Amino acid sequence: MRLDGEIDTVIAVRVDDGLITGLYAVRNPEKLSRMSRETPVLR
Repeated sequence: MRLDGEIDTVIAVRVDDGLITGLYAVRNPEKLSRMSRETPVLR
């Protein structure tokens, strides 16, 4: 997720057997400093 053009939050979803079993969000600026672009979600 971006806020004012900058990465603010990264969300990861864990899927097991077609069901969402985990949802993880990272907002720590130190951890996000390595993120430079989004990964498209493909089905």
